[in-house]
Amino acid sequence: MRKIGFKHALRGIYKAIELEFNMKIHIVSMLVVIFTGIWLKIEPIEWLFIILAIAVVLIAETLNTAIENITDVLFKERDEQARNIKDISSGAVLLASIFAAIVGVIIFVPKVITFF
Repeated sequence: MRKIGFKHALRGIYKAIELEFNMKIHIVSMLVVIFTGIWLKIEPIEWLFIILAIAVVLIAETLNTAIENITDVLFKERDEQARNIKDISSGAVLLASIFAAIVGVIIFVPKVITFF
């Protein structure tokens, strides 16, 4: 039974990446950050914060996608409540992205300055 659940979970992640443009942007950003971290040889504790920031953004975007899809099913026509639901879930992604950007600036800017 667990194999099936895991299979569905992986399919969900794949579908989020396949169908959502913003998820593709997050994946590309994640790869850039990982390769930059490797290139700048960031410390293990810094990796923990980077991984946390990446996870928070990807989780927020995945949940936002699910919420938007559910909202589209529940509200067939334009509706102010549906708009609020979508805006709020998008706001969560924005907050997660701001958090990730702050983490990135704190970790990468000093290293880039000393590198050059």
